[in-house]
Amino acid sequence: MTEDSFDTKREQFNNLWDGITPKGVNRTKLLKFRQYIKEHVRQTGRAMTRDNCEKYWMGELQKE
Repeated sequence: MTEDSFDTKREQFNNLWDGITPKGVNRTKLLKFRQYIKEHVRQTGRAMTRDNCEKYWMGELQKE
């Protein structure tokens, strides 16, 4: 992957984490996304922090 695609994926994570949509902030999507990611991080046995969630989204936790 190129550096550009990583930036795009990281930006996508930040938008989803903050619930940002084209129509504004959507709290329901924010909560659903966080719950989804945190559940996957929990299954890896790591702390459910934003950093670990971002690492999971970027595919870095799977490599460790």
